Amino acid sequence: MRTMTDRRWPGIALGAAAAMLLASCSGEKTPPAKAAPEATPTPVAVAPPATLPAAPMRPEGADAIDAALAGAQAFNAKALTDLAAIERAEKRIRDQAGRALEAARRGDAGRVTAARNDAEAAHRGLADSLAAFRTAAAEQQAAVTAALALCGPSAPAPGATAGPVTPPPPPVKTPLPGAPATGPAGPAVVDPTAYQGCAALAAEQTLLAQNIEAVGARYQAAEASYRQDRPRLEEAAATVALGKLGSL
Repeated sequence: MRTMTDRRWPGIALGAAAAMLLASCSGEKTPPAKAAPEATPTPVAVAPPATLPAAPMRPEGADAIDAALAGAQAFNAKALTDLAAIERAEKRIRDQAGRALEAARRGDAGRVTAARNDAEAAHRGLADSLAAFRTAAAEQQAAVTAALALCGPSAPAPGATAGPVTPPPPPVKTPLPGAPATGPAGPAVVDPTAYQGCAALAAEQTLLAQNIEAVGARYQAAEASYRQDRPRLEEAAATVALGKLGSL
């Protein structure tokens, strides 16, 4: 004998089957899971491109300034060589005067004559080198003075009347990258007073004056020494001559 539950079971099973059929026909699907958002990359700092420093601009007349500077530097460097050469010539004259006296005491006329000739040759060499030094010094001073005039107006000498002062041209500024150009295009004018060669030439001029004075004073001292050694040379020659007369 069927119970009430047995009677309802076919109906429940039929209803479940119908629900499954309806779900399959509707085409509904389970929505996919959302993907995790991608991580935003960290921005990398990019260094700006390196810019080379602009080459220093040369003012008008820079070649003459550089040439005068090189000449002054060479002249000042040679001053030590000049002083050493004067000292050697002075010592040579002094030594030959002593040798002449020794030879005269021995009655060696030949050695006396050789010593005198060598001493006189050294003295003539001093005179010639002094004349060449004075010429080179005058030329060098004139070149430096002319080059410094290209560097800008200099201070007036004591007692001189100063003329109107001409203001120097404004310095030229290098425009920043990307900045618009201003003014008409053309070659830039460089202030010569800012040129490094001018500052170096002014300092070299001071050394030039000091070296000319020092070398000139050394020549004077060598001449004074020769005046003291010359009587000794003459004494040696006279002693030999008297010896020859006594033997007659």
